[in-house]
Amino acid sequence: MKTKVITTLLAVLLLTPGFAEDVVPPAFRIAVEVTVPDHDLKERITMYLRNELRRLGDVEVTSDNPDFKIYSMVTEVRTSTGGRIAYVLGTSVASFFPDGYFDSILDNKLRNAADVSRKLEAVTVYRNQFLSVSGPTEADLIETVTNSVAKLNTHILEPERQAEYAATEP
Repeated sequence: MKTKVITTLLAVLLLTPGFAEDVVPPAFRIAVEVTVPDHDLKERITMYLRNELRRLGDVEVTSDNPDFKIYSMVTEVRTSTGGRIAYVLGTSVASFFPDGYFDSILDNKLRNAADVSRKLEAVTVYRNQFLSVSGPTEADLIETVTNSVAKLNTHILEPERQAEYAATEP
């Protein structure tokens, strides 16, 4: 009986506003696109990238209206006898104008303003490109993917976080 009462009280406290942790939406929405001829390798690299991005904590991996899109291309460097020497991972990071961005700056009197706005919002803006070479094993490739996400975090996401924090400081 005591256990049931305590459990009920804890449930009420956790469901009461102020006690439950607020759900904070992710700061960044990131889409991932991987290009590699081997379908199985493509699936694994996509999984590695998604997992590393999620580990950042404030990233949602999605293709729906992303803030950034990561394009990764993997090439295998092989010897003349076919043995793998290394993986080369090329990563491009693109950002997009937010939906409605051009609506706020275009004059409504312009003819076809909505069409122009829609086309401009689809324009890709390349933010950075990273090229990494790893060893010949899949473990080396995973480490390279991890490092490329760390570079993305350091060079693109962290400055965005700092700018957002500075904008909200009184």
